[in-house]
Amino acid sequence: MPAVHELDQDGLALVNALLAESSESDVGVDSLSFRAAHFEKITVIDWMESAGYLRKDQERYHVSLTALVQLKDAFADQIVRDSETLFAALKQHYKRVQRLSLKVEELAAAVGLDLLAVKVALSYMVEAPWWSGRSSSFFTDPTPSICPSEAVLGYASFSDVIAQLRSWQATRIRDRQLALAGALRQMSTDVGGLARAQATQLRQRPDWIGKLPPTIKDLLSEIYSALTLDLRALPSMGVRAAIDSVCVEFVGDVGSFDQKLCRLVEEGYLLERERPILAAAIDAGSASAHRGHVPSVDDLGVLLDILERLLYGQYILPTAARQIQANTPLRPPRSSKGTK
Repeated sequence: MPAVHELDQDGLALVNALLAESSESDVGVDSLSFRAAHFEKITVIDWMESAGYLRKDQERYHVSLTALVQLKDAFADQIVRDSETLFAALKQHYKRVQRLSLKVEELAAAVGLDLLAVKVALSYMVEAPWWSGRSSSFFTDPTPSICPSEAVLGYASFSDVIAQLRSWQATRIRDRQLALAGALRQMSTDVGGLARAQATQLRQRPDWIGKLPPTIKDLLSEIYSALTLDLRALPSMGVRAAIDSVCVEFVGDVGSFDQKLCRLVEEGYLLERERPILAAAIDAGSASAHRGHVPSVDDLGVLLDILERLLYGQYILPTAARQIQANTPLRPPRSSKGTK
């Protein structure tokens, strides 16, 4: 089973915002209104929709179960706990009667949960294929019901259902990334060997790359390896990831990219005039990650200039400056005036 995919801070913030607008209903949120309200994160929204973190039904957004379980939120945690209780009861129901639906009101009474809480939990639970029939809406139907299928017996608990959903999702995300890389590689092959030679000649790895922290060094190495294959979208994503790694190392995972850059400025790691430069590089990487944007050769060169300048300034120059200071002889003490 592949490793699960984890949402970043931008993604989690969007899920929280959507959940706040649709917490106790299955109506969802108008997709165009949500996109307009969070347009500064539109590339993230597009990617989350394509990855299945935002479910879209009749032009309305819903929080997916795989997104819900990643929230560090009391309301989300309660839904997950209620889901475990309901799933156990539904397994027992299926063992007793295999073809009969169970009214949601009766299910709530049987497990001792509030009826509204049961409706909310079921609206997320049914994303997984463990049921054979249900009401179209647990909230608006006069007597909503649910009928589990034989598949319910194949899981020890609802956490196993969630794990399977997240595994399937991680596989889809990985397959899309591999497909994008393959398509870009094929595009590069069609261009011919000349572009490959030019890319290799035009951009050599910095001679100071070995002095970087291991995680940053490995990431930068992959970026330059991608250049030799004539890839441009993947190095653009790598630049974004490397900048994020620097931010997290120096100021921690304090929120969105904008918040991280502001904190770098506040703590003196970055000049205010440098902040929009890094923001532009991050936006380009986000466009490559979420919309398949392939930067031009010139634009990619600028992105690498920005990244190298950041890394050299944060990791190389401070050490070099300390060495210079150590090698510089101390100024001799001044002689006292008036002495003969």
